[in-house]
Amino acid sequence: MAKKIIALLVITALSVYVFFYAVGCARDDLAESLADYAYTGDISREVPVLMYHKVNPDPFVGGYGLRVTPRSFDRQLRFLKKKGFHSISLVDLAEYFKRGRPLPKKPVVITFDDGYLDNYTYAFPILKKYGMTATVFVVADTIGGINDFDYRAGRQPLNHMAGWKELREMSSGGITIGSHTLSHPHLAEVDPDRARKEIARSKIKLEKGLGKKVDVFCYPYGNYNQRVVDMVRESGYLAAVTTKQGLARESDGIYTLRRIRVRGDYTQGRFIYELSKWQRTGKPSKAI
Repeated sequence: MAKKIIALLVITALSVYVFFYAVGCARDDLAESLADYAYTGDISREVPVLMYHKVNPDPFVGGYGLRVTPRSFDRQLRFLKKKGFHSISLVDLAEYFKRGRPLPKKPVVITFDDGYLDNYTYAFPILKKYGMTATVFVVADTIGGINDFDYRAGRQPLNHMAGWKELREMSSGGITIGSHTLSHPHLAEVDPDRARKEIARSKIKLEKGLGKKVDVFCYPYGNYNQRVVDMVRESGYLAAVTTKQGLARESDGIYTLRRIRVRGDYTQGRFIYELSKWQRTGKPSKAI
């Protein structure tokens, strides 16, 4: 009798799992179909810039706030490819806003903050699989080390950061490397001299290590003020991104570009919704 009850419970659990899995797949398929209505024509003067941090299957390197699994990342890029999106670098976007340099139809910028080793181990092969590029913002003093800026403060588990070998290989493979400062401070809250050093010297260090120019910047924690923005511009960067949500628009300022955050707990349908909802008005689209 007990065996029959256990078997019944197992069958019931499997049935429930299959049901919700099927519902989830159907919901994602519906979202992909509805997405066709949100993507009409060229994106003009506003471009989606996706914000990632870690791509890693290991739950011990962090929660879903910053970590996307390789499987989810693969599905997301496959969707972008299927819908005719063309990945560009943040430098390409800066040149478009500044000089009118032509962009492909339906451009998208893929960015990674911090410079984790898993960007090389997991994300880079998937990007190559779909013929896409990305921009990786590196905390220059942590190259080849660990995430001191979050780990020591207890905000994140220990993570290994990409080394020069990995950064150079990604750079040679079409990935744009940008600066995320030397040590990841809250730039608007530290002494101005330190802020300037973090911004300017990280650029110099990365350029020396990579043997090429570093033209783009990302504000740690999305923390900045006008003084910090001026420092970024004066240090010779072409553009900078924030953590403010929305499409990147020239009207927001080339040094305060918005992005769309991608969380690891997003279903495929939620990813499509987040990508689609800002189209046209900058407010959630009614299409999805």
